Amino acid sequence: MTFVRIRRSPLAFLPLAALALLSVMGCEAEEDEVVSAIQLEVSEVEHEGFAQPAGVVVDPENDVYLVSHINGSPAERDGNGFISRISPDGEVLDLRWIDLTGTDRALNSPRGMAIRGDSLFVVDIACIRIFELATGIDDGYTCLDGVSYLTDVDVGPEGSIFVTDAGLESENGVLQPTETDAVYRIVLAEGRRGATLGHGEEMGNPMGIAVGSRGIFVTTSGSGELYALTPAGDKTSIFPPSQRELAGLVFLPDGSFVFSSSSDGTLTMVDAGGQVTDLAEGIPDPQGLAYDVARHRLIVTSPGENRIFFLDLP
Repeated sequence: MTFVRIRRSPLAFLPLAALALLSVMGCEAEEDEVVSAIQLEVSEVEHEGFAQPAGVVVDPENDVYLVSHINGSPAERDGNGFISRISPDGEVLDLRWIDLTGTDRALNSPRGMAIRGDSLFVVDIACIRIFELATGIDDGYTCLDGVSYLTDVDVGPEGSIFVTDAGLESENGVLQPTETDAVYRIVLAEGRRGATLGHGEEMGNPMGIAVGSRGIFVTTSGSGELYALTPAGDKTSIFPPSQRELAGLVFLPDGSFVFSSSSDGTLTMVDAGGQVTDLAEGIPDPQGLAYDVARHRLIVTSPGENRIFFLDLP
């Protein structure tokens, strides 16, 4: 039986000082209790058909959220990935809106997504898949040589496509390094890289990318850092290497940005002035991030738990 369960409740609110005190005392939040340094409201969406929801993007024109599902081992060419359409109320409008299973154009391990005009771009291992945004009809693809695992995609202000290669491959269901870690700008018309902004192990297994007025920002799962890249490839550290596994990344219209750490279940916000806020902790396996401008809401995917969270900002 298919079902949808949406749980709405105010996030547990604690000032930063109290969070620090709890940590010192060795106290932890109850399982699945989301704790925030600011007053938020959370909605949790579950569906028995979810299969490792990883990427998410907001389609403002049609007022829906599009969610990619890995549905198998990461980076495995198993041909059973799919994309869902979900309403802002949490209703699963079409669980397998894009599902090409059983065809030679099947999705394998779809992750990050981005929208440009009437096109939806989806990264899937070594390929950038393109679909009609309104209908989900397959509209082509570009595959890149020498990449291992494309994890995220974004569109620059001028329309350029940027992708991250985490430099990982699946061996018996376990991700192993390939040293192809990279960030690329893509020329889709010619099916090639337009520029290599960074390449090699020093890129730290790039996972998330956001491109906007603040520049080109990248999160990494291997080195646990967040850095900025210039179009020429110059790298500037914003959050230094750590033991965390950083994942999703999204810019907000006011110049702030939010990133997730899948290893410790946290979301961090940095405003335009550089003020850092521990936005939330206790979200299991937070990875994909998107922002709904109309509702001032963050959408967070949890592939390890087959859940999606909506966080309504004050």
